[in-house]
Amino acid sequence: MFRGINLKKLKSFVLSRQNDDGGFAFCNPLPSSLPETFYAISILKNIGERIPKRDKLIQFLKANLCEEPYSIFWVLNSLSLLGEELPDMRDFLLEKINSVILTAEVGHLSSEKGITATYSFEMPNLLRRIYILVIPLRLLGSDIPTNVKNFLKRFRKNGGYGVNNPNLQETFYCILTLQNDVEDKREVIDFIMQHECNSGGFASSPKSYPPYIEETYYAISCFKALNYRYFNRKTIDYLISLQNPDGGFRRSIYLGISTLEDTYYGVSSLKYFE
Repeated sequence: MFRGINLKKLKSFVLSRQNDDGGFAFCNPLPSSLPETFYAISILKNIGERIPKRDKLIQFLKANLCEEPYSIFWVLNSLSLLGEELPDMRDFLLEKINSVILTAEVGHLSSEKGITATYSFEMPNLLRRIYILVIPLRLLGSDIPTNVKNFLKRFRKNGGYGVNNPNLQETFYCILTLQNDVEDKREVIDFIMQHECNSGGFASSPKSYPPYIEETYYAISCFKALNYRYFNRKTIDYLISLQNPDGGFRRSIYLGISTLEDTYYGVSSLKYFE
């Protein structure tokens, strides 16, 4: 499926974002960041390219590891792609997961009494926060705690998941967190397929337009986690059409700059179809 894109320009685009410290940046001359570094590593791995400055890169990752969920998420995912030994952060992750759920439970009780400010502010990011904590826990060989499974099941609505209304992004967080513990998988697949555009790709809401690269990535990632074989030549052509002349990918069929994040979404999605 990579035959339709310019791999030479893609590689050049990614490597142009690498800094002297081995990490990757949104663009030069910005400093390296953990998310951009993960995106770059994943892209290069998916297209079978060697990762330059490997020793410096690993040093950069380890130097930026701290007891903070997002740091752990990006560093452990990156080190895992590089085949490096992962530092054991299980105790911290489990403690944070329980804290997030407890805070949400208390917030829910408070909201019923009219104290809604903190609850309303925290809830939109709740499912993402749990996803950020559970994924590295899985990389370390631990199963998802039962209380997390039961908590996430509360957000199942009309086949999808969402704090308020079900949507592809929050469904992605829940499906990749629950994985084999997802119930009624066919119902989830039907919910996701409601977001497919006639011209290929997936939109942010059912039967809408245009498709976006991140929504398409969420949908395809869910299919992969659910062991569902999805194939649509129009979606493949849509993804290929998002490559810009500089080799990177943009967000939509309309004009847009290339970013490592969007390029990661595009390459990861195309990889699924191999």
